[in-house]
Amino acid sequence: PKVNGKIHDNIIVKEDGRDAISEAFRMIRTNLNFMSIDNKMKVLMCTSSIPHSGKTFISLNLAATLAASGKRTVVVDIDLRRRTLTKSMGHRNNRRGLTGYLTNNIGSINDIINKSEVSPNLDFVFAGPQPPNPTEMLMSQRMEDFMNELRERYDYVIIDSTPAFAVADAIITDRLVDLTVYVIRQG
Repeated sequence: PKVNGKIHDNIIVKEDGRDAISEAFRMIRTNLNFMSIDNKMKVLMCTSSIPHSGKTFISLNLAATLAASGKRTVVVDIDLRRRTLTKSMGHRNNRRGLTGYLTNNIGSINDIINKSEVSPNLDFVFAGPQPPNPTEMLMSQRMEDFMNELRERYDYVIIDSTPAFAVADAIITDRLVDLTVYVIRQG
């Protein structure tokens, strides 16, 4: 459903909301459960063709919906170029993020996990400082190890990615996910 007006909050779904947006995200959550009958889909990536399609909005609200159902969920900003999720959540200057972990400047995964105020089941990993080589960082063994660790800790890992047609990052990261959610903005 279309959200009328300016979105002031990043997460607008309500655990007990009866509005069209909250219901739409609950339907996505239900469909994910149907898709996971034989193969558990723990890691989901949101991408699109072009920027400004709503990847971050979908990532955050889907994660909040999953967390509201009691599932331990983490959202990871791997858009290391634009860092949209990181900026929209007010962590533009946060030095403790994924890039610091991938470069071994931060040793423990615990040091880059941020707790949410929305739900005790929802965490975030912000991008960190913008690196000169995001593609190489995402291709690294350390990135694979990072994702494997998140698979162990969480019921769901939601990746907020780059547009698939803009840069290679989404295609490179696809090897680490169970399901890709392709976001298309109407119009």
